[in-house]
Amino acid sequence: MQTKQSTAVLYTPPPGGELGTFFKSAPKIRPLPNVGCLFDIYTGRYYYGKHGEAILSGGMPHLLGIAGPGNSFKSVLLHYFILQVLNRYVRTQANIYDTEGSIQQARLNALSVHLKRIFSIDLVDLGRMVLVDSPTMKLDVWYRAWREWSDNKLKKENVNGWTVESPFWNPKTDTYVNTLIPTLSEVDSLSMATTSGVQDIYDEKDIGSSDMNTESLRSMRDKSQMLMDMSDATIATNSFVGMTAHIGMKHQLNPREPVSKVMLFLKQKLTFKHVPEKFQFIPNVVWYVSGAELLRNDTTKAVEFPRNKDDDLKGDTDLQRLTLVALRNKYGASGIPFEIILSQDEGVMVGLTEFNYIRSFDRFGISGNNVNYHLDLYPDVNLSRTTIRGKIDEDLRLRRALQITSELCQMINHWDDPESLFCSPKALRDDLIAMGYDFDSLLDTRGYWVYNEDASEEAPYLSTLDMLRMRRGLYTPHWFTKEQRAQLKPVS
Repeated sequence: MQTKQSTAVLYTPPPGGELGTFFKSAPKIRPLPNVGCLFDIYTGRYYYGKHGEAILSGGMPHLLGIAGPGNSFKSVLLHYFILQVLNRYVRTQANIYDTEGSIQQARLNALSVHLKRIFSIDLVDLGRMVLVDSPTMKLDVWYRAWREWSDNKLKKENVNGWTVESPFWNPKTDTYVNTLIPTLSEVDSLSMATTSGVQDIYDEKDIGSSDMNTESLRSMRDKSQMLMDMSDATIATNSFVGMTAHIGMKHQLNPREPVSKVMLFLKQKLTFKHVPEKFQFIPNVVWYVSGAELLRNDTTKAVEFPRNKDDDLKGDTDLQRLTLVALRNKYGASGIPFEIILSQDEGVMVGLTEFNYIRSFDRFGISGNNVNYHLDLYPDVNLSRTTIRGKIDEDLRLRRALQITSELCQMINHWDDPESLFCSPKALRDDLIAMGYDFDSLLDTRGYWVYNEDASEEAPYLSTLDMLRMRRGLYTPHWFTKEQRAQLKPVS
């Protein structure tokens, strides 16, 4: 969150000391796509647009790692990041590199059930996605193809066609920030990926022979070189790559040797499996699935949040509660755990995740009792444990209210508030209504940014920070009509 500006101090560089003469400045902002589900605030920050709107850049980093033990839903989480960007940013393409022989188009379609733009669409036939597996392309072959695909965007004859206008504003040049259309990739998993050189060793040597001893060293070297090269390449070409990695127990050859920690927020006896050390510090963000448990009701033993009244099967294992920790986060704090609600059938459950988050912080923005309740931002809709899942699926305003409430809760928990903007959800709603705002219309908005070329097809953009600033009279939505502006009252 941006803070108040300090008083400027006049500075004149000494003769020949202008820094711009010697160095080329990096862009002040490289816009990161929003993916929602608590990830945007945790990894993002706000910038201002041309009309004074606060735009959140965060969610999907250029280089993403997701790590955890076996059967901890790492792949489902990674698919969520990729599919959500494909859903929200309609010009994007993705390639899915499967090293474990488990990814199918039908599975990706099932995980897209709540993503309105890509659900029921065959992205492969449409040309927006390609699925690649290890028998078809080894890691080094895939990476050469990835570099060609990514670098193709920078060619003189292609770059204009790949360039789009973001809503972020550069006040120095008085222009919008241009960027390249994102291209997306996932490697699932890096732990199991093999290169052609390693495969040659497997093909030519017998298992157990001394000649196989170099296999691990060769594999680590090849993966390390790829990560080093990919670090700059993703940023230069506005590419976004996610990788999964296995975590398991560290084996000590000398039992008397002290066990060292691999990363600060990873338990001492755990380590990454079959990935190089550079995986610990090259990705912009590394999420660690530190725990997973069934989410069942203690009394009924059925699913905690049923789809409908008929969803009452005892012993149902569909919903899982994952605990995530950022082992590495170049954009903010690391080591703070939070929970993601996931359906084995439908993937990441965004609304339930946001509800679970605010419920865990003293029922932030929730009024009523433990059986029947409502959101303070959307009090007209009554909720209960057995109805909330279905109502989230049906009601866009409920989904927006959950997003705003959970983002506000995160901001209060993790960010400073130098301008004294933060307030309770009830105060936010009540005060905006008192100022003349139609709150339901504020919920008929979009909470993620898109490229300017695509904005006309979307609902108006309104961020959580914008709503806090509106309450203080610091911002009025630039897309308001004259009639809407005329109905507003001054801040009391």
